[in-house]
Amino acid sequence: MMWNKIRKWFKSAAGIISIFLLIISIVLIIIACSPWGHFTERTANNINNILFGVATNLLGIIVTVSFVQFFIDKQNYVVEKKDELKAILKYNKVLSIFIEQYTLYYRCITTPDSEDKSTEYKLNIDFSFEDMCDMYSPNVYLHEKMFEPAISLFYKCESHIREYMMTILQNIQFKYYNEIRQILEQFIRESFLLDVRENIMGNMNMMVEKEKLVDIIHKEMKDTTQDWVKIISKNKHANVMAPYVQLYLLLKEEAELLIKYEKEIHKLILEENR
Repeated sequence: MMWNKIRKWFKSAAGIISIFLLIISIVLIIIACSPWGHFTERTANNINNILFGVATNLLGIIVTVSFVQFFIDKQNYVVEKKDELKAILKYNKVLSIFIEQYTLYYRCITTPDSEDKSTEYKLNIDFSFEDMCDMYSPNVYLHEKMFEPAISLFYKCESHIREYMMTILQNIQFKYYNEIRQILEQFIRESFLLDVRENIMGNMNMMVEKEKLVDIIHKEMKDTTQDWVKIISKNKHANVMAPYVQLYLLLKEEAELLIKYEKEIHKLILEENR
């Protein structure tokens, strides 16, 4: 990191000027230390004193220029960091709305119908696999399309978050708030890697021996004698429950990342208000 700072300084205007002046100073000192042809000793001493004086003054200018550049860089650092902070919080105003919606649908698909889905909306990471058994049930929110499954609404919202995070990464350099960048990048990465929505949504209209596949999935999820997460993790062969285990892992990963994101945003809000 130190070498990168030195290289950056060499490329700056102050660095270029300083190197140029340093070379001149060295040349003048070399000349001053050289024997003078037919000059008298007094004349030679005067010339040497002048050359040493000029060289010394140039070295003083180098120090002054370097300090000026340092303060300019420091000021630029403060301004750039403040601008980046404002940009992150500006984008957060929209992203926070998506996260609120995500939290609603997250709770809807990780809470059985037997429990109250309208209490304390938060990202609960401690849900179990069988808690997802009613993900195909109609959503409980009146402002959404009637009878649309909760899992369908969740995936729509999850896509909005992922796309918006990609937009944020494209428009902010994240030179100063790397923690936020890492969270956004990891969320996007997990969203793509564990994306099984085609399988899960495709199963909605499938039948198996006159029985809806989603009803079979519901029964298998509620069966606590089967540890599907463990079974699928050890079995590499295709299984109808595999996409649901992938979704289970995705929900855990994304919720943890969003909780981290909100903590980091809270720090930035405090920083802005100082």
